[in-house]
Amino acid sequence: MNRLLFPAALGLTLTACTPAITAPDLSGSPLAAGQEWLMLTPAEVGSPGAAGPVQLSRQLTVGPRELLADGTVAYTAEPRSTTTGRSQDLFRFVPRGEGRSVIVAGRAETTFDLRFFDFCVVRSSAAEVNQAQTGVYVQTASLDSLWTNRTYQAYVGTGVAAGLKPCTLTRVK
Repeated sequence: MNRLLFPAALGLTLTACTPAITAPDLSGSPLAAGQEWLMLTPAEVGSPGAAGPVQLSRQLTVGPRELLADGTVAYTAEPRSTTTGRSQDLFRFVPRGEGRSVIVAGRAETTFDLRFFDFCVVRSSAAEVNQAQTGVYVQTASLDSLWTNRTYQAYVGTGVAAGLKPCTLTRVK
């Protein structure tokens, strides 16, 4: 009978010595799963004969969070099927200190055999509802290309957006 009690007591002792698991430090990320954002990109002249300038508007949803090894917090929504392929909303929060942190929001689109990414990169650590934030629009061919894109890197490093395509991010929910 003592043999049966001993393993249970040992289990209680080991459990009591195990450190409590806590949520990871998300470095001040203002993003949370389920938030909805509106991304507007600059109006560009359409093709000849088009009705006028074309502005890209995307309603984006923040997916579940994941703390990456480099300290970046990733939020990746589930992919959705579209009439011509798939799309997926992507967010990143890059903690860089007061006034230098970065929110990256965008969408990956796969149309037939082509894949491209549209992002709005904003130097901010705020996520107030209905407050438009201006940033830099970046279109890349891969997610990895964003991190090596000189336009993105220059804006993130200096905050200077002169001469770059603007975009806005607004949290709507």
